[in-house]
Amino acid sequence: MDFAAPICVIGGANIDISAKYTVAVAASGESHNGQISTSAGGVARNIAENLARLGSAVQLITGLGDDGFSASIRKSLNLPLLDISLCYSASDSPSDSYLSMYDRTGELINAVNQMQLVNQLTPTYLQPFEQQIRKSALIIADCNLPPETIHWLADLSKRPSLFVDGVSMKKITRLKPFLDQIDGLKCNRQEAAALLEFVVQTPPDQLVDSLHQRGIETVLLSLGAEGVYLGRFGQQTYFPLPAPRQTIASVAGAGDALLAGFLYSQLRDTSDEAAVHLGLRAAQLTLTCTEAVHPDIGSLCAEQTGAV
Repeated sequence: MDFAAPICVIGGANIDISAKYTVAVAASGESHNGQISTSAGGVARNIAENLARLGSAVQLITGLGDDGFSASIRKSLNLPLLDISLCYSASDSPSDSYLSMYDRTGELINAVNQMQLVNQLTPTYLQPFEQQIRKSALIIADCNLPPETIHWLADLSKRPSLFVDGVSMKKITRLKPFLDQIDGLKCNRQEAAALLEFVVQTPPDQLVDSLHQRGIETVLLSLGAEGVYLGRFGQQTYFPLPAPRQTIASVAGAGDALLAGFLYSQLRDTSDEAAVHLGLRAAQLTLTCTEAVHPDIGSLCAEQTGAV
């Protein structure tokens, strides 16, 4: 593996506005005590920051606005190994944003997103950067992207592996027309069921097997607090989530940390078991902070054999 080649991450970057109840809520239409915070977020942005903090060179391609929130997002990406020179930059445009509500245990209740800038990442915008994308160590795309953009990435000849994050039950269905062109997919149980048009109660091993049958070689299926299923063609392995050592602050960004840790390890030719375990440790660490990326995520590299 050429560690000099960056990982190319393409997709959404936004400001996360999070509200968490600190009390049990019984009635709607009322104001309740809680905590409100803002931080840089977005699936692709989170993955890119995690990878850079772990020690990988990253080329992030996302959409950036021109407002106070944009300054916060850009500041979060000011890391030595993270290149944002190919990002779409819009003057006089607000940043993409994601407003989420969590119960007092940190579980997501509901959310609203405003994602206009990521829609500017069209094939036409990306074509001038085709050679940089081809020469990357790996392409990671999120389903915030327009479907034609993900299809364009999948169609690239002589490209590296393409790993896609499903993002949500609605957005993952964008992959249906070209699912067999995707090398790897990370999603949760609900997203997998939506993509396959199965009931949510479908056993995870059946979900993974069905995704393999549709041509996806590697499936990383998150079961939340229950752990992870890793599927390769002809083989599945279940990895339970270790008991949390600290109180959960927020679930935001945990899935992105899981994928970043897994792929960081995989690119260093470690075993599947080591890769999933690093991903799970990254997710658990992220659960302990209110931001989407834990600032000390790089400390996990000391636990990874062969980390550079």
